[in-house]
Amino acid sequence: MSKHYDKQWKLLKQLKPTSKEKEVTKLRIWESIQDSSESSTYNSPFIQWKSILATCLFFLICGGVWLFFQQESKVQHSTNESTIDYPQFTWKLNDVYNKKSKGGLALFQKNNSVQVGTVNEVTEEEMKILIHSLSISVEKKLEHFPYPTLMYIEHVKMPDVAIRYHFFITLQEGKYLHFSFDSPKLEHADIFTAISTLQIKGIKPYIHNTQLYVTHGYGKMIYPVGLQPISISANKEVYHWENVSSESYNSYLIKITEGMGNWKKKSTKKGSHSFVSRDGNEIVTITKKEKTLTYEYFYPNYND
Repeated sequence: MSKHYDKQWKLLKQLKPTSKEKEVTKLRIWESIQDSSESSTYNSPFIQWKSILATCLFFLICGGVWLFFQQESKVQHSTNESTIDYPQFTWKLNDVYNKKSKGGLALFQKNNSVQVGTVNEVTEEEMKILIHSLSISVEKKLEHFPYPTLMYIEHVKMPDVAIRYHFFITLQEGKYLHFSFDSPKLEHADIFTAISTLQIKGIKPYIHNTQLYVTHGYGKMIYPVGLQPISISANKEVYHWENVSSESYNSYLIKITEGMGNWKKKSTKKGSHSFVSRDGNEIVTITKKEKTLTYEYFYPNYND
């Protein structure tokens, strides 16, 4: 629709009669009919019928126009509800896409009809209410990510969802873009790939030039951001690390013992490096083969 036509249409819609104006119009038409029937000396039967037909036509036209306005108003209202204008964003998680849903966007993984997450805009007050209403187990500010990001992990404990990640990205003062992801519907590594590569249209991202590390869920072991899951089970995890090099891998092994202080180096054997947790309850062996990292977990104090 052209701007000129749109302007004219808006002016036309402003001509809607008020309830009082409609009643006055009906009264005047009714008086006109009465006058026509009582003034037979001035009008022939043909003219009387012509007047009645004109009146009927006027009612049909008025009714049609009024109905059109009502329907057009409903269509506009419905359209506004279903086309919420969210900031456009991209990430390097190519198999996750979004669909519009009530109140925001729903996230899905390709070749899977199960929803894995949501996106919506919230105010600071709405964010606080949401956080306080959930069973939050982890609260953390993510450093060096593309945008100022607050992360919360909700303890869900559902048949198909163990935990739910909540990320709040600052759009402007008092306004946030809220992402939620369900695990294990979506693997931890994929979730952090999405957030670490996020780019929001109109908001320049911060680029951090060194490797980022995160823990997965409630775990203590740190993982490089950018891993792609190959195979995940209770005691063994296999990932593809596209950007790995001898230097980055050695830096990662050092970071495990120096970063958060949760691990001590236990042994090195045939290219595998074993680490034990400070409390001695967990042993992790990491093996690198080309661009594949394999993590094997052993719990010496919890064997059946």
